[in-house]
Amino acid sequence: MTFLQLLYRLFHGPAWLAFLLMGLAAGGFALCSFNLLYLFQANYTLIATYGAMAAFDGGILQFIELTAWGYLALACYVLFEGCLDGLLQRIHRARE
Repeated sequence: MTFLQLLYRLFHGPAWLAFLLMGLAAGGFALCSFNLLYLFQANYTLIATYGAMAAFDGGILQFIELTAWGYLALACYVLFEGCLDGLLQRIHRARE
């Protein structure tokens, strides 16, 4: 329950805090997802070409690391969207 309260405070708290967090999340998303698709393709090509030897020499570990980077990028995107929603709700309430 405390985590949800923290998220609510971040998304619907002061506008400057949500905007700052939104910028940090956008930067984190950009850094985490930069070139991620090409790295997945290269890892797949490596394992498909060299088989089990490449998988045991680090191909599986690299795949797990790339998956973790993908989930971190997804978390940054969700954080960005939450901040955006909080800011847009604030704007819509001010217009009414």
